[in-house]
Amino acid sequence: MKDKLKGLIIGMAIGTVVTSATTYAAGGKMIEVFYSVNDIKVDHISKMPKGDLKPFLYNGSTFVPLAFMSDALGQPVKWDAKNKTVLIGEDQEETVLYPGKDIKPINTQSALGIYNTFEVVYDGATVTDNIGNEYSNYHTYRFSSNPDNWIYDEYYLNGQYSEFKATAGLFEKFKNSRDTLTLIITLDGKEAYSRDFKAGDPPVEINVNLKNASKMKIQVSNGEGTEMSALGLFNGYFTK
Repeated sequence: MKDKLKGLIIGMAIGTVVTSATTYAAGGKMIEVFYSVNDIKVDHISKMPKGDLKPFLYNGSTFVPLAFMSDALGQPVKWDAKNKTVLIGEDQEETVLYPGKDIKPINTQSALGIYNTFEVVYDGATVTDNIGNEYSNYHTYRFSSNPDNWIYDEYYLNGQYSEFKATAGLFEKFKNSRDTLTLIITLDGKEAYSRDFKAGDPPVEINVNLKNASKMKIQVSNGEGTEMSALGLFNGYFTK
């Protein structure tokens, strides 16, 4: 994480105020903030959040959503409600392991072999989801235009892990595909998570409880398969 933080570059336009807004700070105090940040770059790559997550300036400081920056740096983040503490990356209570780096699939299969593409990448070339977020850690499940296609990969857990977290969504390149992709995660043969993804669906956060599970299977299928399509699991990680 320290190496990534060294590469963090925040592009700020402080000289000119572009937009201002009034909001409430903690405790109910009304404050005025300025939306004058043009871009955020991580390792020279633009990762500007959109919509309500836009960064702003207040009293000479730049405020960026913590979950956004944690995701951009490839580090898990969680809220410790008991101690009212934000935890980024590994903490004393858990160990974080990444598929493709720390844990590799023990089995990968697809309906059409080489005509389908499966890949797990850790700290690789960046990819973009269908709302413009960029990732360097991801699973790729890519399909050719054939019906009833499927791809799956399996991970040996041996009951040692507590949960699997990731962001699931369509890739930017295939965001207009007319096919519906179905993601199913099973634990020891029993379905633990299922969701359909189609054009216009934003990425979603998934969290699968792995307690006592020996093996996890991640399968993606493409239904009618009328054209090229691809689903991504972004910034996925296991915790012990």
